Amino acid sequence: MRAVSIIQGSRKGSGVNVTPMIDVVMCLIVFYLMVGQLAIEKRAQISIPETTTGIDPNDTVDPIVIGIGEDGTIHLDNDTIDPARLKGELQGLVSRSPGAPVRVRADERAGFGDVRPVLDTLEAIGVTSVEFVTLKPMGGG
Repeated sequence: MRAVSIIQGSRKGSGVNVTPMIDVVMCLIVFYLMVGQLAIEKRAQISIPETTTGIDPNDTVDPIVIGIGEDGTIHLDNDTIDPARLKGELQGLVSRSPGAPVRVRADERAGFGDVRPVLDTLEAIGVTSVEFVTLKPMGGG
């Protein structure tokens, strides 16, 4: 009598089909690439000036970002906001995130007259530290 191996019989159908998993992963990659592009496009179109001491764009801290456009429009965390509502909105953000850095992204063509009301509002609600966002030149300077 010959012995039949159980292992030999199971080899025929053994193995894991990873094709569906690869398909799902590829779909997720495409989805996140598309969402990332949409998020970049949603950002307020502000041309940031360049300086040698600019911030690192890979910073992991969640700051409160105030954008000031060339025409004086104010953006709070990428949403356009009415200047009359700025004080209340900032108070809420500062109280929810105490210690979060407050960064002002002013367009390089914006005048100080556009920036001053924002600074006055920050002073009125008690913000003592404000960072102005600039970019390092491409040459590294």
